[in-house]
Amino acid sequence: MTAATLDTPVAQSGQPTLAVAAGRNLIAAGSIFGAANLFQWGVLSGALHLHPALLALSWPVAVTVFIVTVRRLRSLGGQHAIRAASWSRWSIAAQIAAALSLAAASGLTGNWELMRWMSPIGLGFYGVAFAVAVARGGPKWLGGLALGSFIAAAGVAQLVGTPQQYLAYAGGLVAFALIPGAILAFGRAR
Repeated sequence: MTAATLDTPVAQSGQPTLAVAAGRNLIAAGSIFGAANLFQWGVLSGALHLHPALLALSWPVAVTVFIVTVRRLRSLGGQHAIRAASWSRWSIAAQIAAALSLAAASGLTGNWELMRWMSPIGLGFYGVAFAVAVARGGPKWLGGLALGSFIAAAGVAQLVGTPQQYLAYAGGLVAFALIPGAILAFGRAR
């Protein structure tokens, strides 16, 4: 791990490049939220013999850990890390806004099953973020990730209401956050 860390590309200032800083945030998002989804799947599928009330804690804990991690990465990484952290904050704010909107709709309709739609919405947000990155001059391979994220969101939408949706969402986070994040963070993107 140390060799990989020391081999990470840095800008002229000695700070990580924007791609590396963004990659680190994607690694955090993919691993933290992927683990939260695995927890959701485990409880709902019966693989983890825990009371379903614990599900109410998984997202607040995951969001808190992510925010703390991004703040830590921001403080260690200079201007590029500050810029990447800003994108991460906007992304998490958009996800929270979507969740609050679904919560309001659920409260108004009395149908709390609407909250389950956050899984495909979350993957859709990744697709939008990758599309914006390409439009702003990012590497073209991110366009493939955008398309893949949208297709994965449609696939997860087919599973809404089942425990498997959380397993599929965790897989989507690995495919569209953790792995691309590692490619960017370790400077292997072309």
